[in-house]
Amino acid sequence: MSEFKGGCMCGAIRYELQTEPRLSFLCQCRQCQRITGTGHSAEFVASEADTMISGALKFYELTADSGNIVTSGFCPTCGNPVLKKSSGYPGMLFFHAATLDNPTVFKPQTVFWAASHQPWDYVNPDLELKQYT
Repeated sequence: MSEFKGGCMCGAIRYELQTEPRLSFLCQCRQCQRITGTGHSAEFVASEADTMISGALKFYELTADSGNIVTSGFCPTCGNPVLKKSSGYPGMLFFHAATLDNPTVFKPQTVFWAASHQPWDYVNPDLELKQYT
């Protein structure tokens, strides 16, 4: 059983990774700020093939600062954002760490789009900063 399992607030959407995440990061782009309602998103990446998902997500499509088409998946019942997909990374799922049943297993490795940070949003200065994904 994976430590990386979780779901939306109401329980209509559930997921479980069959392997460890490929990457864990914080993203400070404006789209992530708007999706999460905070200064950054906390995410981990898994292959779609290595992930089990139950429930029907609704999706909203947008163009990221990178130019990639990003599809944000959320629960149609409670509105909780659960994951994202990116045209730049086919077959990969980007899960919001706050949806984990045990969010303490999340350990970010890097920060993306740090140039878009908000001055009130403090992140660990020991994390590697990258301008774009």
